[in-house]
Amino acid sequence: MMRLPAFALWLLMLAPAAAQKHILHVGHSAGFRHDSVVTSARVLQNIGERTGKFQVTATEDLSYITASRLSAFDAVFFFTSGELALRDDQKRDLLEFVQSGKGFGGAHSATDTLYLWPEYGDLIGGYFDDHPWAKEVSIDVEDPDFPGLKDAGPSFRVVEEIYQFRAFSRERVRVLTTLDTSTVDLTLPNVRRTDGDFALSWVRRYGEGRVFYTALGHFDETWLDERFQKQLEGALLWLIGEAEGEGRPRPVIDAPAIAAVQTPTGKAESFAPGSVISIVGERLTSGSTLAARESDPRLKLAGTRVELNGAPLPLFSVSPDLVTARLPAGLAPGAAAELRVARVGAISEPVSLTIVETAPALMAVRQEGTATALYATGLAAQAPVARVNGQAVRVRRSGIILPGVWRIEIEGVPSGATVDIRAGTVVSNALVID
Repeated sequence: MMRLPAFALWLLMLAPAAAQKHILHVGHSAGFRHDSVVTSARVLQNIGERTGKFQVTATEDLSYITASRLSAFDAVFFFTSGELALRDDQKRDLLEFVQSGKGFGGAHSATDTLYLWPEYGDLIGGYFDDHPWAKEVSIDVEDPDFPGLKDAGPSFRVVEEIYQFRAFSRERVRVLTTLDTSTVDLTLPNVRRTDGDFALSWVRRYGEGRVFYTALGHFDETWLDERFQKQLEGALLWLIGEAEGEGRPRPVIDAPAIAAVQTPTGKAESFAPGSVISIVGERLTSGSTLAARESDPRLKLAGTRVELNGAPLPLFSVSPDLVTARLPAGLAPGAAAELRVARVGAISEPVSLTIVETAPALMAVRQEGTATALYATGLAAQAPVARVNGQAVRVRRSGIILPGVWRIEIEGVPSGATVDIRAGTVVSNALVID
C-alpha cells in the first residue's frame, strides 16, 4: 500500500471539508394551517442529517425573506397558505434569489398562497383550484429518471388530499408524477379540469435556479412515509445542486405516431387474442422509458396508455419509440380492432388490427439443462406443436407462464438446429439454436 508523506497528510488535514448546504423551511400560514407543517420541517431536517448534505432552518418568520438573510441559504422551501405579508422588496428579493441560481421548493398548500402576486404563481408553476378528493389514490410516475423516483416503481398508492390546479401548463414545467384518474370520481361537481391532466409534482428551471413542487403533504402520515421521503430527498438534493436531473419542460408535442404493430420478434399481419404485441413509432411517450414487472402489467406507464376500441391495454414497457402491450384474451376472431397510443393531451391516429384465431410467434429459445424451452405468444387456447428442422417433436410440457406468454419444453436440441411452433394450421417464425 502506498503511504503518503507526512507533509502531504498535514496538507490534507488542513484542507477544508465540503461546505454543507442550507435550506430555509418557511411554514407561515396566513390562511388554513395544516397540522403537518411541523412534521414537514422535522422530516426535512432528518433528511438533511441522514444524507449529510444540508441543514434545515425552520421558521414562520417572514422577515427571513430579504436579500441579506437569504444569502445564508441555498434553497427556500414553502409550506405556506394565504396571502403572505411580503413587501414588494421581499418579493423581488425572493425571485432574484432563485433566478441567481438558488433553489425554491414547495409542498401542498404552497400553491394556495400569494394569489395576488402573479409572479409567484409563475415561479411555483400553478395555483390551487380546489381539492376534489381526500382518499386513497394511485399516483403514476411520469419521469422515473428524476432523482428520488428511480425506485418508486410505475405507481404508488397513498391516502392524500388531492389538489387540482389552474394557471398550470406543461409548457413551463416538467411533470414528475400524475394522478391515476381511474382511482377517483371525475364526475364530482368541483372537478374543473377537463383535460384529464392532474399533475401532482413537477420541476422547472427559473433563470439559473431550480424549482420543485409536490401537491402531497396534507397528512402527517404522508410526510412519515418512507417512499415520500425518498422522493423528497432526491428533489431537495436536486434543488441545492447535489443531484443531477433534467428540469426542462416536456410540453405536449405532436401526437404519437404509430409506424407498425407487430409481434415482439418482428412484423405480423394478424394477431391472436391475448397476444403480446410491440408498437413501433415516434413520440410514444413524452420522453421517458419505463417497464412494469412482467407479472404486473399496468394500464398506464410514464404517462402513456394504449387503447383498443377505446379500452386500455395492459402495458409491459414503454419508450419513445417502442411500446409492449397485451391484447385482450376475449377478442373475437374477425372482430374490428382499432388501436391508438395516447399521452396527456395527445393521441395517435388509429391503426386497424386483424384478429385471427391463432398467430403463433416464437419470441425466444433457451437451453435449460437437458431441455430446450421455447417462449411464444399468439397461441390463444391452442395446444402448440413444436418442430425441429421441420419435424414435429414431443412436447414435454407447455403452459402459460405470464399473461400472453407460453413456455413450451422439448428435449434438448443441438446447436444449429432450427425450431418453430405450430398452432392449428399456422406456423410461427423460426429461430436457430445457438
